[in-house]
Amino acid sequence: MAGKAGLTDETGWCPVDPGSFESIRQKGIHVIGDSSIAGKLPKSAAAANSEAKVCATAIASLLASRPVGDPSFVNACYALVSPTYGLSIAGVYSRTAGSIAPLPGALGVSPLKKPAAYRAKEAHDAEGWYQNIVADSFT
Repeated sequence: MAGKAGLTDETGWCPVDPGSFESIRQKGIHVIGDSSIAGKLPKSAAAANSEAKVCATAIASLLASRPVGDPSFVNACYALVSPTYGLSIAGVYSRTAGSIAPLPGALGVSPLKKPAAYRAKEAHDAEGWYQNIVADSFT
């Protein structure tokens, strides 16, 4: 659909302004989530949730003829190997030089070779993250 609407480039993704997610190809159309080219921001549910909030704020600013702010983005991804064994990656990103990039020192990955209690806490945190993002997205 995005391709038929003329929103995609040669990569098949939609180039957007990294501060508002407004299409570079067609003004007045905003693209978030996996369809957008969001620099180094991962294509994940958490990143898309963060993009949606930035985009909504930007649209409100644009409609009110106010400048779009300088956004930050958050990403957190969890993987459950089993109900008691979790892994995670998290990061904070910002708009830089026409793109989105991780803030220096603001990326974290589950360390290797941790005890079972650590992995169980990661699994517990994954469940909490899921409950929170569902509540944030649908309530």
